[in-house]
Amino acid sequence: MVVLRSNDICFLGILRSCAAAGVPSIPVVFSWPGAPAWWSEHSRHFKDPKTIPNPFDAPDAAADAFCALGERLLAQYGQRLMVLPSSDVNLMFMVRYWARFSAYFRIMGDRSFDAPREDILAKDRCMALLADAGVRVPLSASCRHADDVEVVAEQMRYPCVYKPAEKDLGQSFYRAHGGDKAIEVADSAVLIRQLRDELAAGFELVVQEKVDFDVLEDEIPIYVYVDAAGRIRMAATAVKETIQPFPFGTATVLRLAWHAELLAPAQAVVDALAYRGILMIEFIRDRRDGQWKVIELNPRPWLFFDFFRRGGGLNYVALLQADMAGTLDETLPLQLPSLDDANNAPRHIDLARAYRAEADQPLAQWLAKIQGARSLTGLDPDDPAPGVQELRCWADDNGHNADAVVGTVRQAVVQ
Repeated sequence: MVVLRSNDICFLGILRSCAAAGVPSIPVVFSWPGAPAWWSEHSRHFKDPKTIPNPFDAPDAAADAFCALGERLLAQYGQRLMVLPSSDVNLMFMVRYWARFSAYFRIMGDRSFDAPREDILAKDRCMALLADAGVRVPLSASCRHADDVEVVAEQMRYPCVYKPAEKDLGQSFYRAHGGDKAIEVADSAVLIRQLRDELAAGFELVVQEKVDFDVLEDEIPIYVYVDAAGRIRMAATAVKETIQPFPFGTATVLRLAWHAELLAPAQAVVDALAYRGILMIEFIRDRRDGQWKVIELNPRPWLFFDFFRRGGGLNYVALLQADMAGTLDETLPLQLPSLDDANNAPRHIDLARAYRAEADQPLAQWLAKIQGARSLTGLDPDDPAPGVQELRCWADDNGHNADAVVGTVRQAVVQ
């Protein structure tokens, strides 16, 4: 597998999942001024990385370098290798240059692994596709041009949210909005004004009615592997116990779970998309009618990807490899997370972000509040160096004793 790095947490998780599955990985990396520390470089699985220019700063040069790598790999292995992106930045890079990359690489999405799914990555097109297939989705409208603004505002139900219709190579929308993935709006007058401002800033958007829900268990992502016949062969769900920034940010504490009632709606999504590979589908149960509705899809590995292997025994890369090789056992039942005690399920913690808001508490006391087996993004017992380095740096930055922090955390997480 060729693994593209831009999100370090996801990238590290993919490398570890590949190693656990016995699948050789080829890291492809780039960086930029002011980039965060790359803790993945301390992993024992980070070997012989290939460097390309930053696709945001020099997209054509990055594409040239990636094609040159692809040509060498094709000659070496005699086949096109699968590319696993670690973020939407990587995925949009693959989409933009797929006409060139397709001679050398494969990618998840269509049933033959021969094309990325632009129709899924374009959120407005994806919501329309699902709605046409009878999948329950929020009322959604595309706003890509000035002429769309008043039509969208008139048709929309309020409150609503808007977000980028498609990601770009620099996550520009998130950086311009303090890390928020979506912006909530209460009425049409405000929506018209803000949509005009966003379009003027260069953002093309999708607007959706806000789906209100009551409890954590009503906002559930399901993570699936779909085979060449369109069947879900591996699945797990999770509960976002902490989201930062709230409510439209990223989960920083995630609990492994299984919600059997979401399997049939997820299969309906897969059928509508004719998708193959690794996929995340986010559902919200609408308090107004009690129905589960799809609000987001992610056709690539997700942030805490390797947690599902470590916490639930589910290695999505292993299934992908078997599917590609034609060795996927057709008689095996659906693979689900091993949860002996659902009330004491494993939690995955992005410590640097999750603890920031509660830093007035001692670290050990704060960790003790998190029930179940605990794991950290970097601190894998079989590959501890990235997590140890991250903890030591975090401790130094926050005026703590690094040895004490490392000791406290290693006692509190899964060993």
